[in-house]
Amino acid sequence: MSKIFALLFAGASVAVAACTVRPTYSETLQPWIGQSEEKLYAAWGMPYNVIYPAPGAKVVYYMHFSYRPENGMTNPYAYEVAYPAIATPDYGLPGQPQSTNYYCQTHFTIRNGVVTDFGFNGDDCVVSDN
Repeated sequence: MSKIFALLFAGASVAVAACTVRPTYSETLQPWIGQSEEKLYAAWGMPYNVIYPAPGAKVVYYMHFSYRPENGMTNPYAYEVAYPAIATPDYGLPGQPQSTNYYCQTHFTIRNGVVTDFGFNGDDCVVSDN
């Protein structure tokens, strides 16, 4: 009986170790805190919008749109938040099939050339396999 238990336990341990947990989108953005503005631009490109809320500070915005959910995920916040108002509506002409737009808007706060904060919203803010 103890051999069976030991084999089952060993098999379960291997199965759990083989499962990788995908980090959340927030966890992938966290390392940007403390990085230089130049490094951010080198990795993310030029932002689509910039606002200047105070002297020496700016908030840069990046937007991602797609017609299908990233990685096939249709509920990216299942384990983070429950807020249905962030979903984009379906648009289409009368008599035409409607299309769904998925999006993720990510912003970084930069103070004196250093990333100090980040945030995001949208229905497609997930970690990409790319």
